[in-house]
Amino acid sequence: MPSVRLMRFWTPLAFAAVITLPGALALALPAQAAEKPLTRDALLTVLKADQVWCSGWRAQDQSCEDVAFVDVLPGNKVRQVSRYRMSSDPDLQMVVRETVDVEGGALCSTFRFTDLDIVVLMDNEPAPQEQAAGILAVLAQSMANLEGKKTCEAYVRDEATGELKSTVTLDGEAAPEFDSIYRLIAPDTRILLRPMFEGEEQSTAV
Repeated sequence: MPSVRLMRFWTPLAFAAVITLPGALALALPAQAAEKPLTRDALLTVLKADQVWCSGWRAQDQSCEDVAFVDVLPGNKVRQVSRYRMSSDPDLQMVVRETVDVEGGALCSTFRFTDLDIVVLMDNEPAPQEQAAGILAVLAQSMANLEGKKTCEAYVRDEATGELKSTVTLDGEAAPEFDSIYRLIAPDTRILLRPMFEGEEQSTAV
């Protein structure tokens, strides 16, 4: 999800932005098999299920590139909380909260960095204010070209695996670099969160 988390479509956006830390991002590849897009009703059913949205599922160690938790709110709104692990040494993570809109079978939002509630964690505790401010400043600068753009994330389901493939648009134009694949996981499942950057091999439980 945005994506819908759909979550969450801000997950791929945040990943693409934090490029000033060492290493490169490992983006999920889009699914090859075309499936029927989720309708509004089908999307709402998925969103209301008590499941964690895992992007970039890796079976060998049951790990994700990021995870998202969602709540459906009144007025066609969805609150999503996404968690990313940027590095393992130091153990640097980011929690991003945002409210997006359900539009048809997609999750949409007009991107404004100030609308994001972002917490930087170091060793599972809030990072020192000076360090967190520096990271957020770099993130805001790297995402400046997205400011004011309308982002939508629509989904199709792989009936064989149950996974959701997302298709992202920016101001109505396809943005395949932000597409992702989500596996929906029971909340009591032990999930490992992989670092976002190459060269990081350790994972941490969520």
